Order: sequence, then C-alpha cells, then structure tokens
Amino acid sequence: MKVYKKQTVNRYLVLVAASAVLLSACGGGSSGDSGSTASTANLSDTQKNYESFALAANGGLHYLVASLALSTSSTGAVSVSPSSTFYTEDSSIPQSPANGTQSLTVTTTSLSSALKVPARSIGRLVVNGAIYSGAAPAQAHVSYVGANVREDYFASDGSTVIHSSLGTSYTAVPLSGLISGSPSELFTNSALGTLTNTINGQSLYNKQATWQTGAAYLKVVRQTVNDDLFTYDCVAPATTGNSPTPCSATTSTLESFFPYTSTADGKTYQLSDGQIMTVQGVRAWVSNTVLGGVPTDYRVYYQLNGGIYAGYLIKAGTTLQIEPLGGGTPQDNYYFLNNAAMQSIRSAISF
Repeated sequence: MKVYKKQTVNRYLVLVAASAVLLSACGGGSSGDSGSTASTANLSDTQKNYESFALAANGGLHYLVASLALSTSSTGAVSVSPSSTFYTEDSSIPQSPANGTQSLTVTTTSLSSALKVPARSIGRLVVNGAIYSGAAPAQAHVSYVGANVREDYFASDGSTVIHSSLGTSYTAVPLSGLISGSPSELFTNSALGTLTNTINGQSLYNKQATWQTGAAYLKVVRQTVNDDLFTYDCVAPATTGNSPTPCSATTSTLESFFPYTSTADGKTYQLSDGQIMTVQGVRAWVSNTVLGGVPTDYRVYYQLNGGIYAGYLIKAGTTLQIEPLGGGTPQDNYYFLNNAAMQSIRSAISF
C-alpha cells in the first residue's frame, strides 16, 4: 500500500479571520435585508466590500483547511484516511459595524461526510506581562477604523484582547465554469490545491463539476496592530493553559541565560545575537535575525516569574502572509470562499 499526504498552506496560528466579497460579484446571499440599518454612503469601498458578504444574511466567509492522507491498494483503489481533514472555518457578523462594534460568530463545517473537524489547537500569547490562551472557537469583535476593518480576538477569558488585525485590501474574484479551470492562484495559495493531485490517474473531485451561480473568492490583506508574542512549552512536559514549561526555572535574568542551545532552531544563541527590550510587558531578548516563519517572526526568550521562557514575536504592522502549498515566496493575501463556492466544492469532492 502506498500512502500520500498533502496539507493545506500554513496560516496565522490560533486565530480565525473574517473578510468579505462584493455581493454584486459573488452572490451567495440575499441582496435585500442585510441585517444592517447603516447607510453604505458613509462607508469606504473596503468596508462596503467587507460587509456586503460578511453579514450573516449574506452567507458569511469560509476559509478552507485541509490535510489529506491518501492510500492506494494493490488493485489501485484510492482511499482517504479517516484522520484526514477537509473543512471550512466559517465566520460572520450580525449587522454592519457602522452601527457599532459587532461580535464575530465562528463555526466549522466538514465538507466531507466521512471526515471530522479536528479539535482546535489553542495557542498562547503574552499580553501585558501575563500569559493567555486563545478561545476555541475564536471570539472576536469587528469594528471600523478609518477606512479599514479591525478585528480584535479575545483570550479564553472572553475579555482580554490577545491579537488585533487590520484589513486594508479586499479583492473579489468571481468564479464560473469548471472548478478545474479556476484561477491558478486559488489552487496554489489555498487549500483547494489539495485536490489537484491525481493518484493512479484518479482524481479527488469531479473534474466536470462547475461553480454554482454567484460563486466567488476573496483575497484579503491584513496587518497586525500590536506586537504578538506567542509562547509555548520550551521543554517537556507538554502543557495546556496559561503556564507553559520554561526553558529554565532557576535562571532569572537573560544575561545569565545565554549561551543557549535551541533544539527547535538547531542553533546556539549568544546574548549578542539579539537585543534586550520590553515586549508586551516582559523583559525579552529578541533575535536580530528573522526566525523564518510565515508571517515574518523572530525568536524570543523572556523573563517571567523567576524563569526564562521561549516564544516568537510577530511585530506590529507585519503583513499576515501565507506559504503556498508547494513552497516558494510567501503571499500577502488570504483566500476566503463565499457560500456558493463552498457548496460547489462540497458537491464536487469524491470522498
């Protein structure tokens, strides 16, 4: 038996993001009662584009996530492992943020009846000198700032903001005709690309399937608003909650911590390899060079509660990029489907 595995692109850890498409371009919902009493005359084009599809009455946004483990038998039959995933993270708001801050509703939908949605991995961030775990499902508020769309995500306590992003660009792309003939960027930069491989000449979806009327996708550009300091267990044991395992529980200052060999990074850091500064309320050593993640991040070691902890920093103003399925240059856009596009894919897959 041969086993193949193809995963979706990397995306920003912990948090779900919502954006929207032009209703005129994509359909997917009612163009009548949008659930908003706000006049669109005072909205920027970005905000009009956002709420014309982000509103629950218009179908919401759908981010495709996939990890497919495929096998072939001696006879060439193809099967998809039950451990595989192929689902969407769905998000919507009840009415226009022009009426005031709106709560973002986040759910998940498996597009295959044979596969389950996995348990969400909960990330941890340092905020104002304390460690917080993200909420699952995500909890967020959406508001308008200038001409842009701001999203504030909360910790599991439901009140502490642990991450904020600013959506500054929204590009709607209508879809029609054969799914197999869709723009290459959609296959390259979204999890739809997991369907493109054939195994023993067999496709994972019906290549004669077409997009439903009104199907579209949205390319969204977002930046971080504040410094995001992610943290995790530096060494065993693995933990959950707000108390990760430190790199050292006995060393209390960064100056006495280095040199330090990171097995995760495969290198030994010297004190001179970074700068000591205050980040999110803690005294932290931040590497002078990028760590190599997507989006751009930096290795961090920080002091807290008499010990030294590990983390990585995504600086304020960083564009939230994704890595293409096949690797290569990170892309500045996130790709979301509207409801018609999501339903088209659900009908086309063969597993």
